[in-house]
Amino acid sequence: MSLHKSNTGAPYDSHLTDTCVSQTADNDSPNDNAGIVIIGAGMAGSRFAIELARAQQLNDADAHPTITLISKESHVGYNRIMLSPVLAGDTAFDDTYLYDQSDYEQLGIRVLAGVSVDTIDTNQQCIELDNGQTLHYTKVVIATGSTARVIPFPNHKAKGVHVFRDSMDVSTLTEYARQGKTGLVIGGGVLGLEAACALAGQGASMTVIHVDAYVLNTQLDLPAAELLQAELSRRNVGLEVSANTEAIVINETGEVCGLSLKDGRTLAADFIVMAVGVMPNTALAKDSGLEVNRGIIVDNCMHTSCPHVYAIGECVELDGELFGMVAPVNQQVDTLVTVLRDTVIPDPAIVSNAPSQEHWQPFVSKPLSLKLKVSGVAAFSAGEIAFDDSTAEHIDTLVYRQPALNHYHCLYLRDNKIVGAVLYGDVNEGSFYSQLIMDNVDITPIKDNLLFGAAYCDLENLNLSTTQKSTTSDDKNNSKVCDLVEEAS
Repeated sequence: MSLHKSNTGAPYDSHLTDTCVSQTADNDSPNDNAGIVIIGAGMAGSRFAIELARAQQLNDADAHPTITLISKESHVGYNRIMLSPVLAGDTAFDDTYLYDQSDYEQLGIRVLAGVSVDTIDTNQQCIELDNGQTLHYTKVVIATGSTARVIPFPNHKAKGVHVFRDSMDVSTLTEYARQGKTGLVIGGGVLGLEAACALAGQGASMTVIHVDAYVLNTQLDLPAAELLQAELSRRNVGLEVSANTEAIVINETGEVCGLSLKDGRTLAADFIVMAVGVMPNTALAKDSGLEVNRGIIVDNCMHTSCPHVYAIGECVELDGELFGMVAPVNQQVDTLVTVLRDTVIPDPAIVSNAPSQEHWQPFVSKPLSLKLKVSGVAAFSAGEIAFDDSTAEHIDTLVYRQPALNHYHCLYLRDNKIVGAVLYGDVNEGSFYSQLIMDNVDITPIKDNLLFGAAYCDLENLNLSTTQKSTTSDDKNNSKVCDLVEEAS
């Protein structure tokens, strides 16, 4: 993808044109009012900008403030989840954008690409950009997402140690694969497995190093994981489980040449990918005086601890919970749209410009099922699937296997109610089982046919009026697993 230059000299993505991307570094407008400023143009920030602008167009109220979207990356508003198929060579990067450039243009969204925010002055309601520009805001929304976790093993900063997080990582790792290099992926979660399969398919010799007894150990039970591990082997991806890293080995020039394990072995490698989880990006919020724990503390309307400052997405924490899946992040976006859609340009003559809270729709965290694909292999998980010895005594299982197709279903029951489900290969009934779990339904009348799915069960007497009404859009949201959750496993 070719890059143009803005008037600051910073590159921005050619997906956006000069009509919607502007950067002014000369400080000719020190009081530049940027209106509602969104810091971060990832999946949460870009979607919020678009949805808020659309809601404003439908609102007949007085003039609304400008929407300014700030992207640290030159690539604005792409779907990070789609980086795996890009790495595998199955998808072009241009196909990962969530919106066309015309969407930003037509909605009047001002996009600043390739710049970052240095500080937020919550008293003066302004932000300082790294290009020296000062922008005043009416409201500011922090959508800074999260950053890849790097375990500080000895030599973890050596040349050849990488994460798999953004478009630059894709370019670097693809080059290794095309050269037929030997790579190790530390982490057997979804992101690590996706990276290993993609790079193996592009020509690299790949092995996954996982600290636990089997891959995806927080999402799958052992039988499902064993099916997945067999598939990894068929795709020429090696696997080391129950493997603890001691140190990254480097050569005399400081480049990666292997990985030392605590059992005394050393595995050769030309490069290493760490896929061991993420951490919310909270530094800007913390430096600006906002309350921060693991994430930026918000309430259920996405307010932070400072007036006129909000936060959404992977960077936030609500009631001790972090959010890394698509569905809750989208719900947070929808909530904040209801909160800010009636924002108007402040009038000094009016004592209060506070909008009515009547139409606010507070965010409610809901238990979510996990429907995922690892390089084309479908799996599903919901509820509890791991139990301690005392709890296991009270758990029954219903199991269905079809070895010829590599299909496996396991339902975990307690007191004739489904408490957990794992599906591998065929996941079509996942939403049905998930609804039964959430509704805490006594499945006694349909127990004999339950493994065959909803079509084989008499649901008339189970009070499941909402089960078959679950929307297709919810299923789609849950099926697009945000890579940020699984990689922590």
